[in-house]
Amino acid sequence: MIRIIGIVLTAAMLSGCAAAAIQGASRVKDNAVVAGNEDAAQAGDVKAQMNMGDAHCCTIVGSSGILNNQKATEWYCKAARQGDPRAKYELGRIYSGDLVRGMNAPAKLGALVTTQRENKPLALMWFNLAAEAGNDDAAKKASRLSEDMTAVERLQASVRQQDWRAQACEWNAVYPDNQL
Repeated sequence: MIRIIGIVLTAAMLSGCAAAAIQGASRVKDNAVVAGNEDAAQAGDVKAQMNMGDAHCCTIVGSSGILNNQKATEWYCKAARQGDPRAKYELGRIYSGDLVRGMNAPAKLGALVTTQRENKPLALMWFNLAAEAGNDDAAKKASRLSEDMTAVERLQASVRQQDWRAQACEWNAVYPDNQL
């Protein structure tokens, strides 16, 4: 029994080292994506804007341990305003409080120890817009989110959707008290 506990503890410690190495390699890749796409994204290229959003999304910024959704939403907003359905989906996901995608253990841990912001009416608006553009995942997320909302929140989402281009989109505009 002691040997089994020792093996489990050793595996747990090694998995932490592996996660840190994977996170470091991922950041190197993301930094390369940012460097390779920034000019095109600034020039309005939607694919480059999505690459920039993806590179920043759900990552931990430096030693501060916060998720870099400020930069991610900046780029996703630009792409969404040009009609990109996945950008709309990503904004819905972020504003629904789902800040970490995939198997990113360090980011998931960071999300657990920080307060996760959510704006359900805004998230539902973005999911609905993505669903209208044919994103099936967004339709599922919108349905689940809607079930967890009050009638007033659903009405707010509907009203926002009527003039969605005028809605706050970037993190700092949505959460001015929580500048990242």
